[in-house]
Amino acid sequence: MNQALTALCFSLQPTSVAENATEQGIWLPMIPAGTFAGVDSRSWTNNNPEQVIARFTQKRPFDIEHSTHIKAPKGEPAPAYGWITKAENRNGEIWGFIEWNDDGAQLIDEKKYAFYSPSFTYDKSGQVLALVSAALTNDPNLDVPALNQRMENANMPLPKIVLDALGLAEDATPEQAEVAINSLKQEKDVALNRAQTVDLNKFVPKETYEIALNSVSKAEAQLAAIHDKELEALVDDAIEAGKVAPANKDMYLSLCRAEGGVDQFKSFVEAAPVVVDSKEKKKPAVATNSKLDDVELAMCRKMGVSEEEYLAAKAETNKGAK
Repeated sequence: MNQALTALCFSLQPTSVAENATEQGIWLPMIPAGTFAGVDSRSWTNNNPEQVIARFTQKRPFDIEHSTHIKAPKGEPAPAYGWITKAENRNGEIWGFIEWNDDGAQLIDEKKYAFYSPSFTYDKSGQVLALVSAALTNDPNLDVPALNQRMENANMPLPKIVLDALGLAEDATPEQAEVAINSLKQEKDVALNRAQTVDLNKFVPKETYEIALNSVSKAEAQLAAIHDKELEALVDDAIEAGKVAPANKDMYLSLCRAEGGVDQFKSFVEAAPVVVDSKEKKKPAVATNSKLDDVELAMCRKMGVSEEEYLAAKAETNKGAK
């Protein structure tokens, strides 16, 4: 349960002090009954005084200007000038019995302070939880919000917008908020680190990839050029041997570029007779007939090409020759 600390302000009237004083100390009202408001218009509720009394298990300091909550956390001196040694419920009000020490009694006798200000903890609904201290003061308009910056055993509720942004519950503490914020910072740092440090087993820089891609393209082009020269040399050898007519060179090159075409062409050339003499190679005749001779038919059977396909390729070659 979140708790916050605040303070009220009462006047040290000589009459009331005298009426409630004993040889050992003085009874003073600490927390009003029911719902009440502070100097900054905030309100609290004291509807369970017995619970407040039950939480009063040890004496509490009576200092000056709430030094217990303001100076002590900074390591500065914060002496007590008296002690609240007892607390009781008087018709819903919380009263405390104060035992002054010598310094405190002297301050009261010399009337150096005109007011006192009790401090108490409360939850986020404004319910009073415990009496924690009191202080002598001369400022009835005590800056109560400043006291609220000092938490005891817990903290003020965090703003809802902050809780929602961090994904925390309404009763989350500042410590939990700090953990959530640090976690977000670490995740950001890790994300930035991942963006800057690339796993080279999975990724390569863009520039390196482009260089490799260009190298592959160049290599493929070079291999294709070499392959074309090899095919052309293969067909030229067949022409030189008289196994193939020069006019059919482009057709045989196309056949060789097909899958398995080179092996088929080599087998054909090995088995084919010489059909063109040296004179015919120099002056190729352009065939115009639509029928194949015996040599061409044998060539089709050897290469697995139909007569129609052969005639079509032959006609296309003849067009180019013209």
